[in-house]
Amino acid sequence: MSLLPAGLTCQRLTIEKDAQTLKVQWSDGHHCTFPLDGLRRACPCAACQGHEKMHELPDPAIFRLPALMLWENVKAEIAGSVGVRLIWDDGHNSGIFTWARLRAMCPCE
Repeated sequence: MSLLPAGLTCQRLTIEKDAQTLKVQWSDGHHCTFPLDGLRRACPCAACQGHEKMHELPDPAIFRLPALMLWENVKAEIAGSVGVRLIWDDGHNSGIFTWARLRAMCPCE
């Protein structure tokens, strides 16, 4: 996974609970919309992915699977300049999605 191009930053991060999405607006004008359930499945932490796969990107099909859960209380914490930690209804909070990872996982066509 590569680093973000110089100067590219996240301008806005929005959790839309009704739509069950996380929206990311980038400084280059691009927008990514992730289904919350897909992001939970794609958690990059070692507990979820295993140490061998935690640096690999998930199969893009993960964002097209039917949701297994309705996420009511997801919260986001900015993790310094590195990325964002999502705190899930199921109590899980150890995965940090780096900005480069989020951009690389963008489910846009």
